Amino acid sequence: MEASKVVPGSTRRRRRVGLDAETVAKAAVELVDAEGVEALTMTHLARRLGVTQPALYAHVDNLAAVQRAVGLYGMRQMSEELRTAVLGRSGDSALRALAEAYRDYVRRHPHRYTLQQRAPRTEEYHEVGERAAEAVRAVLRSFGLPEAEVPAAHQFFRAAISGFVALDVDGSADAGFEYFLENFAEMLRRRAK
Repeated sequence: MEASKVVPGSTRRRRRVGLDAETVAKAAVELVDAEGVEALTMTHLARRLGVTQPALYAHVDNLAAVQRAVGLYGMRQMSEELRTAVLGRSGDSALRALAEAYRDYVRRHPHRYTLQQRAPRTEEYHEVGERAAEAVRAVLRSFGLPEAEVPAAHQFFRAAISGFVALDVDGSADAGFEYFLENFAEMLRRRAK
């Protein structure tokens, strides 16, 4: 986690020894994982860290900055898990591994995922997201999909997986998920060069 992305950079603020932006961000991730997005308040975070709110503000600008840090942390972690899942795979095997890794990540970290979705679309957001996008595009290319069609297929995949993640909340996604994977892979094969 990059501390410089959370700290506003002012040197006039008095900083508590042993507390830094990275420590604050890690505590926020733990709080969100344990208690949910709504539990992430500056009061609750300061209490969790054993400091006062003014001491916390010496390291972060505001709640939005903390939420952004949690979202970006989640995106980085998810990107690496997706990349690892498809390493050395191609075609149907890679597609299934990618889709399952995505759903598994969201099932394990639903609150981080919520903050990932809410994160402002900054340059940093796009840089972090690009690592996951590279993995998705590599899987699509492994089917022999023409390069000109990769962006549309990527968007299709992302929209579908996001939908299944939403359906997972009530446990109704499994049959449709299998149907999607089978038919999406077939479509990619048909459209191959």
